[in-house]
Amino acid sequence: MTIKKKITISVLSFSFLIPLLTFLINKEVTLNKLSDNFFMLALFFLIIGGFILVLSSGFFDLFQKNMKHLFHLRRNDEPKEYVPLSNIFKKKPIYWFFVGGIFLLISIFSALLS
Repeated sequence: MTIKKKITISVLSFSFLIPLLTFLINKEVTLNKLSDNFFMLALFFLIIGGFILVLSSGFFDLFQKNMKHLFHLRRNDEPKEYVPLSNIFKKKPIYWFFVGGIFLLISIFSALLS
């Protein structure tokens, strides 16, 4: 499945799910409540995207290497293989940022209309 299909499926499914959940919980759907709910969903996607971006950039690799070395000196045992965090998170955060950005635009648009 390509990234365009994943983005499209995610945006369409959440776009139908958020108003439905808003109606089931509050028994009414207003633009203000929809704006709040879409904003919270956008924050979720943007925070995960930012987290993946920071870890995949290699920012914490030196810190992780030094902590691994320090714990090896304390235990005096054979060191385990060092795998940097930037190699673990090889996924690009574009999916998370794109979906979060779309929901943020929906939130801003519905806030301006209310």
